[in-house]
Amino acid sequence: MASLTHTLQLFIRMYGPHAAREDTVLFPALRQIVSANEYDALGEDFERKEHELFGADGFEGVVEEVATLEKALGIYELSTFTPR
Repeated sequence: MASLTHTLQLFIRMYGPHAAREDTVLFPALRQIVSANEYDALGEDFERKEHELFGADGFEGVVEEVATLEKALGIYELSTFTPR
């Protein structure tokens, strides 16, 4: 369990700066090198791929399915598992 905890802490430590760099460096740079039409087309391509992978309801549908499963398993309420 200590190994898993340590691994998750390392992931969290990495992910925050990674996401911040995407928002402050990567995506602004992308908007500078592609036209507005290309950028919109990328969004449409991602949307199409989302529905191809996850079905008609897309990502939101999968989130609802996971929530239903979590409720059925009795693990939906995170406060039950969160240390005080």
